[in-house]
Amino acid sequence: MRAIRTSADTVAALLATADSLLVADLGGPLTPAGQARGAAYALRIALEAAVDAALAAEAAGLRQVTMRAKLLCLRHYAGPDLAHRVNSLWSGLSTSCKYHHDELGPSHAQVGAWRTVVEAVVTDLAERA
Repeated sequence: MRAIRTSADTVAALLATADSLLVADLGGPLTPAGQARGAAYALRIALEAAVDAALAAEAAGLRQVTMRAKLLCLRHYAGPDLAHRVNSLWSGLSTSCKYHHDELGPSHAQVGAWRTVVEAVVTDLAERA
């Protein structure tokens, strides 16, 4: 139980980090694009922590596998609908976290929308655990 509680604290802290990156001008060298990408990273890590917590409550030994493998396992434990939502969200966040010189990064509005969805999905995963 302690790992799940710690994970909930971690998820809450990561969501707060994303909020702070999305809300204010932090000054310094961080550009608005950097703030959006940083918030996307925080959201992806929060989602991964929630998946880890959900799977830890169900099956031991899944900590060592990749996130893609965990997402496949999630289908069995959380059902296909929730697993599909998590997979789609994780894929979008992962893509937005990577810098490609010929692609635009995530917009502030897009990351804000993902923030809302991540919170809902994290809540759904916690209810299933």
